[in-house]
Amino acid sequence: MLIEFRVSNFRSFNEEQVLSLVAARRDTKHSGSLIPCEGFDLLKSAVIYGANAAGKSNLIKALGTMRTIVCDSEKGWTQGDPIPDVSPFRLGLETTDKPTKFEVVLLLDDAYFAYGFCATRARVHDEFLRVRPLGAKKEQTWFRRTLDVGKKTTSWNFAGLFAKETKSQRDILEKTRDNCLLLSYAAHHNVACSNNLFLWFKNGLRVFDLSDKPSSLLGETLVKAKENEVFLDRAKELLRDADFGIHDIDFEYHKLDVEPQEWARKPVLPSVIKTLHRVEGSDDIAFNMLADESLGTQRFFALTGPFLDVLEKGAVVVVDELECSMHPLMTRKLIELFQSPEQNKKGAQLIFATHDVSLMDPYLFRRDQIWLVEKRQSGASVLFSLYDFEPEERPRNTEAFQKNYLAGRYGGVPSFGAFFENLEGK
Repeated sequence: MLIEFRVSNFRSFNEEQVLSLVAARRDTKHSGSLIPCEGFDLLKSAVIYGANAAGKSNLIKALGTMRTIVCDSEKGWTQGDPIPDVSPFRLGLETTDKPTKFEVVLLLDDAYFAYGFCATRARVHDEFLRVRPLGAKKEQTWFRRTLDVGKKTTSWNFAGLFAKETKSQRDILEKTRDNCLLLSYAAHHNVACSNNLFLWFKNGLRVFDLSDKPSSLLGETLVKAKENEVFLDRAKELLRDADFGIHDIDFEYHKLDVEPQEWARKPVLPSVIKTLHRVEGSDDIAFNMLADESLGTQRFFALTGPFLDVLEKGAVVVVDELECSMHPLMTRKLIELFQSPEQNKKGAQLIFATHDVSLMDPYLFRRDQIWLVEKRQSGASVLFSLYDFEPEERPRNTEAFQKNYLAGRYGGVPSFGAFFENLEGK
């Protein structure tokens, strides 16, 4: 489970910004939206608002970039290749040559993990992993990597379980490239204590931008539908309950000249996804999902795969423009899947950015679940929740969040120039 995410010197973020999923202790609203932990609660979801170009998407990109570097730096590129998507804050004289920093704090199995790194496009500068088992009072730094920029040398420190499992430390130091993370190298070379953390980035963190076409998500959903009948039944149930007029799905598969055993190893995707609609007094009418159904219906069906997978595993899904092409009530229902104690029993978490202010509702979200991104005069983005206001200015639980947000009381809304203002008669 994700406890917090920190980022600095990345795109529109200059100084360090923190997205915390630790629930405010004094806020007692929506207890079903909380995950009980050791002495505190975590939030099951967080929504991010802000004006266009304020930095909402950059926060999503930051999580996605961190995931990519962790998962791909060992096998995805070679010595001398640039580290992709590392983009420092460009509106400051001192930031363009400095490294970007990413950090997560997680609760995995029976321990807390604090992991982070700093990197430029050219190389990793610093990297660390701190671990504290549940019930322990002190955390232990399992490894730390520090670059001396002047001398262009890297110092390494190993301790705890990581030191015990890496007896050939000299081999690790010699073979971990400048543009590769130690975590990635260790996970690919059977350092067992790194597996949980690496696999969280690989399988436990999903990042999507729904402004893209849903074809890639459809592929994942279709593979799961073919391999798992229970999943297919749940996906059909979601489609029926979503009021699209669809009561069943059928698939028309390619006819391929392959051996059965090879087909079993490579699941064949259907050439046509057929949605079945009832016609009174007649047989069902079959529609082609991609040709005949709306983009919103396609996106909803495409999301059933990743969302049901995340709920089943207790993973984290991060989505940009969750409401894209979908009715606000449809988006709300997807959010309620994560908020529901009955549907979300394994502590899955949803983080998403949106412009849909109808979701800014005290009957749906607590104040610590509603986050705003605002761009300052310096061009730098800042991130804060409705609970972060000083007590005397903090919105009340019963307040009309949507109305007051649009009125500019919380910030995070566009500031229009004269061209958009009504200056008639002046």
